[in-house]
Amino acid sequence: AFNRKSLGPSDIITTIATLADLNAYNEKLFEAACEALQRELSRVDEALKSRLESSLKQAGHRPSEDFIRALRSGAGGRADKRQACPMFWRGQCKWGPKCKLSHDDTSFETTVENGAWKPPSASGGKSVGYKQSADLFKADRCGALW
Repeated sequence: AFNRKSLGPSDIITTIATLADLNAYNEKLFEAACEALQRELSRVDEALKSRLESSLKQAGHRPSEDFIRALRSGAGGRADKRQACPMFWRGQCKWGPKCKLSHDDTSFETTVENGAWKPPSASGGKSVGYKQSADLFKADRCGALW
C-alpha cells in the first residue's frame, strides 16, 4: 500500500503511530513506510513530523541517516540551538516558556549525543530532597504544619 501510493503522508504517519502505540513493530513495514515518506517529507507539517519521530523512537526503529536528516530539517527550522534545561528534564523547571534554556527534546538528545549531558549523580550535585521532605513535618514561622 505504501509503494502503490494509495495512502497519503498523513495516513502513513497515523498508521505508524498507531502500530507503535500498540507495540506492533515490524521492521520491513516501518522501513517501507519510511521509504514512501522520504519523497514527500518536505510537504508534511511539523506536528506530523514530530509525531512520526516519536513513534519511530517508541518502536525502536532506526531509519536511514538521510531520512533522519530530512525528518529533522524543515522550513520552520525546528532545531533549537539553546542548551537543554536540566531542571526541565527532572520535572523541576519553574520558568516554563520564559526559561532561557531549551525544553525541546531534540536539544536534549543532541546534548546527550555530544556527551555534554551529565546525570545529577555524576554532575556533583548532592540531593537534598530528603531534607526538604523532613521540613514538611516541622512547624513554620507561623506555627502551622504543612
